[in-house]
Amino acid sequence: MSMELNILGTASQLPTETRNHGGYFLRWEDQAILFDPGEGIQRQFILGGLSVPSVRIICLSHFHGDHCLGLPGVIQRLALARVPYPIMLIYPQEGEAYLTKLLSCSEFQNDLILQKIPIVKEGVIAQAGKLHIEAVALQHRIPTYGYRLVKPKGYRFDKEKLQALEISGKSVGILQKNGKLQTPKGIVTQDHVSKEVPPQIFAYVADTAPGNHLKTLMKDADLVLCETTYLKDDAELALQYKHLTTKYAATAAKENEVKYLIATHFSERYGDTNVIEKELRDIFPRSYAAHDFLRYTLEFKTGKLTIETIRKNDE
Repeated sequence: MSMELNILGTASQLPTETRNHGGYFLRWEDQAILFDPGEGIQRQFILGGLSVPSVRIICLSHFHGDHCLGLPGVIQRLALARVPYPIMLIYPQEGEAYLTKLLSCSEFQNDLILQKIPIVKEGVIAQAGKLHIEAVALQHRIPTYGYRLVKPKGYRFDKEKLQALEISGKSVGILQKNGKLQTPKGIVTQDHVSKEVPPQIFAYVADTAPGNHLKTLMKDADLVLCETTYLKDDAELALQYKHLTTKYAATAAKENEVKYLIATHFSERYGDTNVIEKELRDIFPRSYAAHDFLRYTLEFKTGKLTIETIRKNDE
């Protein structure tokens, strides 16, 4: 089983010639989750060979424009496609007035089943298939939340143990269904022939100042998507505008035993993301500075992260 993160934009407040406003599309465990759709997100989907009507869940971290101005287009595209399934929309409750304006800013036929989930406090706020969606309060200039998606720990049959007990074929299915199996060697329980599979975790750290909340989001995560608006030499600006630097994000990832860190939300003042990536890797080697139209696929069984370009057309 794998997790696929599609990067559709990496700009912060101002888009540039090479960076669209943010937008991150996660496909995992049969779920299709869009985080913080900024301006132009529909076109980014098209250029990336992705489908807006496949979106099932939309998570907004806060109501600054670069994180939400693409929402009206996404909602209207879903309505145009007449998607028959409910769309889960998660957002900070304090931004309810802004959400109302975004959803009603123009006329369209809206037959969507929109399941609005306002965040009123931290913790698990929704269940999406096998995934628990948790919200963690961040420290920004307006109410803002980060997201931690967790697939709880499970168990996987150990082939060697099954073979040693001569359990195969339909007997494996019976053991899985009933939790135990009568064999010539006695009763075998599922626990005797299984390995524990640890929780699988994805975290999205949106705009925030440093703080203990990063530990809550990042701890033991397999993949973390994190804002790093500023380089380390611009730490005063980061403090002023309540953002993270490359140094702080990488240090937090290292301290919280993150497997892979993907950085995004870059200030327009930096044209060269190689500098960003270098600063990250000086502290945490398994770091990457994202680019628009990159796909990061994490294979949980092997722990391998694959990176590929998804842009369809060069213009």
